[in-house]
Amino acid sequence: MILSGREVLARQLVRNLRHTTQQQPCGIDLTLRQISAWTSAATLDFDNTKRQASKTSILPFTTTNHAITLHPGAYLVDFNETVQVPLNCMGSMFPRSSLWRSGVGITAGVVDAGYEGALGALLEVKNPHGVVLYPDAKLAQIVFEELGETVEGYSGIYQGSRSSVGRDGAGRPENP
Repeated sequence: MILSGREVLARQLVRNLRHTTQQQPCGIDLTLRQISAWTSAATLDFDNTKRQASKTSILPFTTTNHAITLHPGAYLVDFNETVQVPLNCMGSMFPRSSLWRSGVGITAGVVDAGYEGALGALLEVKNPHGVVLYPDAKLAQIVFEELGETVEGYSGIYQGSRSSVGRDGAGRPENP
């Protein structure tokens, strides 16, 4: 069963909302906190013994109009909102229609049962003219579904993260 936005808020699954208008019929809108670019390669393997996250560099908003212009390419987005997912739910993130109608996409993985912490996603600008984003822009929507049973839950290195680069140190931003 998909939880309504009202139920998500009542259960306090999403925190740090900017405004009550983020509640939607089927989920909660997620808003832009920061954008980063990758500055190194990543290493991934089966058992995480060789895993090394990519380093990132936070891209600044301009001082004149407090916006950021992104050219075509891939970026890492961090949202203002955090989650606390119960052991009988999972989350999925989807782009808002205004984003994909502008030639921009959001891709993210499953938000596992038991995960608590920051949310991030891959932002891909396909529009050849780019996109201008302002702080707190609504970019994605998170939707929660109840599982058929309670599970053990997530216990990986991103548990309790305050940003999408995680807590293993390998992906720490170069300029926080």
